[in-house]
Amino acid sequence: MPKQITIDQIGVPSDLKLVNRMKILEYLMSGEKCTIMDISTAIGISKPTIMRALQYFCEKGLVESAGLGQSSSLGGKRPEYFTFSDRRKILCIALWPTSITFALSNLVGDVYALEAFPHIAEANLDDVFQSLEAFAMPYLVRQGVALSDLYGVGISMSGTVDCKTNLLYYNSKAPGWGRDIRIENYLRPIFGKTPQYILDNAGRACGRAILLDHPELTEKRILSLFCTWGLSACLIENGHVLSGKDALIGEIGHMIVDRNGAACTCGKTGCLERSVSLERICDLLEPDSDLCNQGEPLTFQTLFAASAQGNPAARRIAAYLAHCFAVGLHNLALVYNPDVVIFQGDFALADSHFDDCLKRELAEFRYFPETGIFEVRYDKRDLSWLAARGSAAMLRRHYFASLQFD
Repeated sequence: MPKQITIDQIGVPSDLKLVNRMKILEYLMSGEKCTIMDISTAIGISKPTIMRALQYFCEKGLVESAGLGQSSSLGGKRPEYFTFSDRRKILCIALWPTSITFALSNLVGDVYALEAFPHIAEANLDDVFQSLEAFAMPYLVRQGVALSDLYGVGISMSGTVDCKTNLLYYNSKAPGWGRDIRIENYLRPIFGKTPQYILDNAGRACGRAILLDHPELTEKRILSLFCTWGLSACLIENGHVLSGKDALIGEIGHMIVDRNGAACTCGKTGCLERSVSLERICDLLEPDSDLCNQGEPLTFQTLFAASAQGNPAARRIAAYLAHCFAVGLHNLALVYNPDVVIFQGDFALADSHFDDCLKRELAEFRYFPETGIFEVRYDKRDLSWLAARGSAAMLRRHYFASLQFD
């Protein structure tokens, strides 16, 4: 009977063959052509074991021969190359409050063909997914991808999401949607019953993408801050994203940082998300401030650019924003103690004045070490691209974890 095993499992002697096969297949996930010697050198498994595994994978249609290479200068048998052969695609969708973004990935590669469409989420979910379908079908046609070519569909959105059950508990950016929504029920009529479906919170999807480019952080505690139309965090420990039983881990936007602050849509006052919003900043600025009279709406990019140029009003606001985050990060450090904090989105554009104010205020907490409680980084990459990469990584992991071997 086929046995399912994941690479995270400890291999006892009876499972050693299965564990070795998973290691070999994971190595082939790079998508590159490789020889038996390449694989053996990289993962430390004997060549006869690799030969037997590759023969098995070829019979199952997971791996194929990529032809013979050149013989060495000493002559001898030409080495055979092998490559991963499943050509199915992953469709990544970012269903966000003001846009719908699509991207594609194969099972061993990065995302490509990113396209974004302006969209305001309707209150009626049927209308929402009719709009999504109207954008998705022409997009797939343009990319030459049929529905039968899809291995999976990953969708990221705002709100409290349980990615284990694909349940959207509540979306504060679209309260008219209701509660406890099985988004998969709206996707299957569009993309069919065959693809795998994975749902994730936008902040966690972006956070997952960090480890793809920074494997050195795999054994670290990471806190990524998703800052755009909302504010949330992704907490990663030893390469695993933390969610919690109610998927509330990371919903830091409603952490209270100022009891005298502005009212929030959650029913409380002084929430971090509300305190660092553009609406709150405009409330704090003088009506005749030059930041309010540029002819264009104020953005975080223009705010931090003005602060970098020494504008007094912009610097005052940047210091206020740093204070709000310092309070929030201080509280988070007490319960999570991250090694690295990474800003993504609007606050990734912060200038050195914001960074100095943030670190100065964090240093005032006396029980933190003098060297600093954590490293602070700013990731300026496009959020929708990061979310697509995070969604694709989840589905690739699902693919390899669900493989069954005889």
